[in-house]
Amino acid sequence: MYEGAAQADHDSEAKPFNFSVLPVAKADNGAAGGLLLGFYARNRLVDGLDDGFMVQIDS
Repeated sequence: MYEGAAQADHDSEAKPFNFSVLPVAKADNGAAGGLLLGFYARNRLVDGLDDGFMVQIDS
């Protein structure tokens, strides 16, 4: 799943340029990126069409 500026490149139904921008402090951006990378690694998520997965939500 892609969000923001990359979404229109990967989703034919997404509107191009449908995103907003706001400056983020370098340290905050790096910390968030590190957390996200750790999540991807722990859950074995990779980028590509061959990495499909299903999320099941039970109520």
